[in-house]
Amino acid sequence: MRPIFLLPLAVLSALATGCANHRVIAAATPPPPSTPAPVVISKDVRESLPNDYLRISFFGTPTPITSLAHPGALRAFTTATPLYEPPLLLKNFPYYSGMEDKANSILVVMRCRPPQPEKVDAVLATWPNIFGALQRDVPTTPATCAANPPDIATQVSCYAAGFTDPAVTAVPLALAHTFSYAGVLFDADHTAYAKWLDSSYGIYPAFAGSGYSVKNSYNLSAEPMTSQQILVKSISSEYVLKNVSLGDAGCRCISVAPYPGRSNDPIDPDFIQQAGGDGSCKSVDRLQTAPH
Repeated sequence: MRPIFLLPLAVLSALATGCANHRVIAAATPPPPSTPAPVVISKDVRESLPNDYLRISFFGTPTPITSLAHPGALRAFTTATPLYEPPLLLKNFPYYSGMEDKANSILVVMRCRPPQPEKVDAVLATWPNIFGALQRDVPTTPATCAANPPDIATQVSCYAAGFTDPAVTAVPLALAHTFSYAGVLFDADHTAYAKWLDSSYGIYPAFAGSGYSVKNSYNLSAEPMTSQQILVKSISSEYVLKNVSLGDAGCRCISVAPYPGRSNDPIDPDFIQQAGGDGSCKSVDRLQTAPH
């Protein structure tokens, strides 16, 4: 979503830490490029919020881009910019965020550094954080939930409100409790919940809920994975932000029409920063590396 990149990612996977209690934390300062420090990068982008996010999307037709996600969505998935420096080629980037490179579609890339972080309410994409965000996005009361509301959004929020996260002394027990609770949202009796999560949050069965995206999970329905494969492929940190305007999210945005060889060109955060529209999406001819 790399030879130089894979080592930090391998360390990141081994150092996964939770972020269950939502809080907005001041942006961390990444280490200088000349002194790579995978452990420091892991701490900066997971134990605090990086406040510097990347998001890529593909569109089959020209589409006005005014917000992080499509109109009506409550949240948008992003990844942490520090994890993608030095730049990756486009053909490699999407797989690390659970997507695929669509060479014949219009590419939209955003780099977002919110000037007021509270407006995007960013959280590391763990299930406990998602359950908390659901309650902020779709507020409920105990009385509302007890009345068996017919609205699907309210039902999902009520289900989220029932989640508890007790401290235990064994990691597998804590994770089993959380993932079993989340798994109900995708069982055969709750297909309406899963459909709502997809359209409103971009959460679909490939979502791990561990704070990491699962590489190559875009094709999960056609190519199922074992737990071992999922754990090995859980690589890059991901975040969910409120679906606010590009301006409120502090986004610079570019759109790039298909051209021969596009997949072999880089997704360079600095190029997006320099060439992208400020709070708007600007069309550029091709992807490049920013001059320094």
